[in-house]
Amino acid sequence: MNPYFFLILIALLYILVVGGLSALRREGFTLQFALEVIVVAGLLMALSLLAGQPTHPALYLVVIYLVTMRVRLMVDLGNLLARRGNHRQAMNLYNLALKLKPDSLGQQIVMLNQAAHHIKQGHPAQASTMLEGLLADAQHTLSPKHKAAARYNLGVAYRRQGNETKAIVEFNKAIDVMPGSLYASSAQIALDKSKRPRTTDDRSED
Repeated sequence: MNPYFFLILIALLYILVVGGLSALRREGFTLQFALEVIVVAGLLMALSLLAGQPTHPALYLVVIYLVTMRVRLMVDLGNLLARRGNHRQAMNLYNLALKLKPDSLGQQIVMLNQAAHHIKQGHPAQASTMLEGLLADAQHTLSPKHKAAARYNLGVAYRRQGNETKAIVEFNKAIDVMPGSLYASSAQIALDKSKRPRTTDDRSED
């Protein structure tokens, strides 16, 4: 097989596999993701042709992965730093991730994790404002998983602010959006303990 054709095949399979997994998780598929793969693959192919030697397939795939998954990798690193108590560095990484031109799915992931981090840091008002905006923004068509995460964390934020009525509404919505999910289970626990304040844990969305 022609080595350059093989590299093109890798790029197409990457789009198919990663995009297919997103579809199976009901997270949706963005045109920006596919375009990023094509642009990066094209640049690598051009460099290979100039060098007169095709890029090694493993390196080719790693570069495509790092570029297209840059936002998720930043969020994962931010969450790791947050768990270790490096909260300022974690928030800096979340903010940096938003500056890296993420697609709509990447923006949702960053904002959900920022909101969860605000709750953990004792800033529920900031979290609720962010989540309310995310849920109301028509440009962000949230997947069931992310909508359940947003509703659950919004319920936690409302509870931390002493607004139990709104918290209960959001917990019920989290259950309705995606029954049986981790967030629905957490919301049900929160509802079961509704007479005991501040007994739920917020969760980050990876």
